[in-house]
Amino acid sequence: MDLLRRPGATLRAVLLTALPLMAPQASPAQGGHVLGAGREAALAGAGLLLNGTALLLPVDTAGAWARHSVRDRSTLPAFDRVAAFQWSPPAHRASNILFASALVASAVGPALASADDGAGPSLAIVGESFLLTAGLTGVMKAIAARPRPLVFNPDAPMRERRERDAFRSFWSGHAANTAALTVSAAMLVDRAPVGTAVRTATWAGAVAVPVLMGWLRVRAGRHFPTDVLAGCAIGALVGWAVPYFHRPENLP
Repeated sequence: MDLLRRPGATLRAVLLTALPLMAPQASPAQGGHVLGAGREAALAGAGLLLNGTALLLPVDTAGAWARHSVRDRSTLPAFDRVAAFQWSPPAHRASNILFASALVASAVGPALASADDGAGPSLAIVGESFLLTAGLTGVMKAIAARPRPLVFNPDAPMRERRERDAFRSFWSGHAANTAALTVSAAMLVDRAPVGTAVRTATWAGAVAVPVLMGWLRVRAGRHFPTDVLAGCAIGALVGWAVPYFHRPENLP
């Protein structure tokens, strides 16, 4: 399925569905978070602008292939070199399934944790985190045009080594988007009327799932360790910041 192969596209589709659910005026949401029409429009607009910019930025695949004409794995930094020896289509498929699972769980979990508020507020807050992360990721991938580990791996099919997506390694979208999903969901559940065990389990998942995702992406030969570390950090930051600045005490 194309949605499973392209997590960024999945995020944008989810967000376009969630946007109409955003409250037109300030309203209570998700156990102590508030929505406001102006703030939600600004965040959603920034995310859409970033995603649109990412689509318009060109990636010179032929030029990138020529710049990396020396595809000797020994030329890679030692920390990242291990990824160029990895090639696992099953790990790639597993990472897509994990992403889809994280997407569903992060959308449904906060809504169930605070069912009295309805699904709209939680989808809006988590959705903004997704959209901003996907947009930032797309722009960075186009600007950096970093080759994936598979470009240096003769075990990977030549068709995949030379396609446009082969030069969109930094940072990992799977890792960034998954971290944004799980951390933003954990931030919402943290203030929901649930027990300590639920909060602890949610935060444990918010850490464990991106870590597993990072491992799968390296094992698949799709990303270097630095790609997934950067992706996890950026996604977690956005996933923390968006719910944090929806708390009443943190509003300007």
